[in-house]
Amino acid sequence: MTDINTTCEVCNQPDGIFRCPLCARRICCSCTNFCPCCNSYGCWGCIISQEDDPDDIRCEKCDHDIPAYRAETYANPYPENIKGKPLTIGIEIEIDGSHDHHALASHDLVASWCHDDSLSRAGMEYQTQPMATDPETLARLRDLIDGIIPETSQYEAGGHIHVTRTTRQAGGRWVAALKGLDKGKALWLNMRHADSFTSRWCTLRDYYSGKDCAVNCDHDNTIELRTFGPWNTQTVDTLLPAIRWIKTMWRFFENHPFHLAEEDIEATSRTAWANAVPAIARKGNR
Repeated sequence: MTDINTTCEVCNQPDGIFRCPLCARRICCSCTNFCPCCNSYGCWGCIISQEDDPDDIRCEKCDHDIPAYRAETYANPYPENIKGKPLTIGIEIEIDGSHDHHALASHDLVASWCHDDSLSRAGMEYQTQPMATDPETLARLRDLIDGIIPETSQYEAGGHIHVTRTTRQAGGRWVAALKGLDKGKALWLNMRHADSFTSRWCTLRDYYSGKDCAVNCDHDNTIELRTFGPWNTQTVDTLLPAIRWIKTMWRFFENHPFHLAEEDIEATSRTAWANAVPAIARKGNR
């Protein structure tokens, strides 16, 4: 609420005065800071730069409750005595701009988070726990993604998905699966590899290493599918179809230990897509 006929307690200017919601001091707009972690505004004394990183601006609550960085603390979602390697998925959620950091960082499905040099100063990357693909877990994952409201352009952000790596989950097989989806089908799964304008970080290549390819095999225990765009409330309806497509293809590869022709993988990929997306997608009405 604006205070009439008062001056800012910081700079003594009389214009645009309101109360800091954190300490109730009278401040003007010029003496206001913004906390990208919880989207709150306040005076310079309440929302400050951190000593070890002047660009890291946080309010006192976020400084104590939720740090700007957390290393991975992954938990196995399956019993230790389960036979074979079951499918688990892990999602990298990139947000290019201000957002509710507290809501994501405090969620039990989120294992770690950090700043990413490819994103803006307020942008963050969050890594989920390795997750089973049972309906309850996927419903909770959908609720988490649906709560992410992007406040800026998400052009630089991605939503990479990691899948369990086995001897049958080869990079070439996954590339062939992605090749089977044209631009329209890829869009329905929030994929970007089939669009030359959005495939900067996920180009289909014959090698499977690095940050500019659609399939990255640099990780010891997972294969990273880098084709996906950002996950948030705008793309949440494509999340579960994308995971259903992944499950079908992962199981297909597990059940075929020997040579698979690329055209057979592409055909299976299209069938998996048809089984994963809503009926309206198969009519081309998106």
